[in-house]
Amino acid sequence: MFKLKHLVTCILIAELVFPTYAKKIQEEEYVVEESGLNVTKITDEEANSVVGATSGRFWDKGNIANSVAAGCKKAKLQWWTFRTLAVSPDGSEIAYLTRNNDKNNIMVRRASGSGASTQRTFRNIMDFGWGSDDNLYVSESLGLDEAKISSIDAHKGSAMRQISSNNYDMNPMSKNGKVIFFTRLEKNGPSIWSFNKETGELINCARGYQASPISDEEFLCTRNSKDGNSEIWLVNYINGQETLIVSDKAKGFSNASLSPDGQWILMQGNAKSASTKKENLDIFVIKPDGTQLTQLTFHPGADFCPVWGADGKQIYFISSRATKKESYNIWRMNFEL
Repeated sequence: MFKLKHLVTCILIAELVFPTYAKKIQEEEYVVEESGLNVTKITDEEANSVVGATSGRFWDKGNIANSVAAGCKKAKLQWWTFRTLAVSPDGSEIAYLTRNNDKNNIMVRRASGSGASTQRTFRNIMDFGWGSDDNLYVSESLGLDEAKISSIDAHKGSAMRQISSNNYDMNPMSKNGKVIFFTRLEKNGPSIWSFNKETGELINCARGYQASPISDEEFLCTRNSKDGNSEIWLVNYINGQETLIVSDKAKGFSNASLSPDGQWILMQGNAKSASTKKENLDIFVIKPDGTQLTQLTFHPGADFCPVWGADGKQIYFISSRATKKESYNIWRMNFEL
C-alpha cells in the first residue's frame, strides 16, 4: 500500500513556510483588474469555518510526476488538489468543508449566503463532488494509508453507501450518478478510475488525477509532467484519445471543469501578484481548443477551487482575501466573456 506520509508532511511544512502577503493588500476585497466581476462574499469566517487550500514550496523531495499535488516547478509553488466546494445541480445551494474536532465535514447552505448551514456528514472528509442525481460523492480519510469513496443523499439522513475500500481513493465526481470517476493513488502514481453503480464494473481509465466528467466516456483531468508542471488534459478512455488542453512552463493548472454551455474550461493556476510580486493561486478560463487563456482573478490572496454556477453565468470559489488572518471564505463572481 502506498504511503502518503510525504504528501502529508509537505502540507504541514507548506503551512509554515509559505510567505505571508502584505496585510493591507490582503485585506482588500478586490483589485482594480477585477472590476466588473462583482466579486461577492458568501460566508463569514467569524461564523463559518471554511477549509481552504494549502500551498507552499516543497519541491526538494519526492517524485513530482507521481504526485497528486499540483504546481509549477519554475514558480516554486505547489498546492493540494482536494475539491472542497460544490454547487447543487439546480444552483440553489453550495456545499463546502468545515473543520471541527480535528475532522473535516460537509456543510450545505443556500448559494445566496442567507440562512443557516446544515451538516451533512459526520466522518472525516477529504474532498467531494455533487452529482446531478443530488448525491454527494465523498472521499473519507481513514488514516495515512487508506481513503474510501462513498455517497450520501445531499438532503436526507446521514447514511453513506460505500463505493470503494482498501485503497487510497480521492477526487470523486459523477455527472449523472451512474458512473463515478475517482483518483486512486498508488506507488507508481495517480490514476483515474471509473465505477458503474448499475453493473459494478470498475475500470482503470487513464493516468492523472482530479477527473471532471463531461460524459460517461470523457473527462478533463490534471497530469503532472516530468518537468514539474501541472497540465490539463481531455481524455476519452473508451476510444483512447487524449488531448493536451494547456501546458505552460511558467504556470501550473488544476481543478478543471467545463462550463454548462461547453464553451469554456474553468481552472485554477499560479500567477505572480502585481502588488506583492509573489506567486499565488488565481482563477483562469480557457477555450476547449486550448485558445484564449484568460486570468479572471488578480488578488494577492489565494483564489482556488472554482466551480460553475448552474447556468454558467456565475463562478463560486474559495479565497483568503479580505481577512486579517488569511482565513478562508466562499466568494461568488460574475462570468461573461
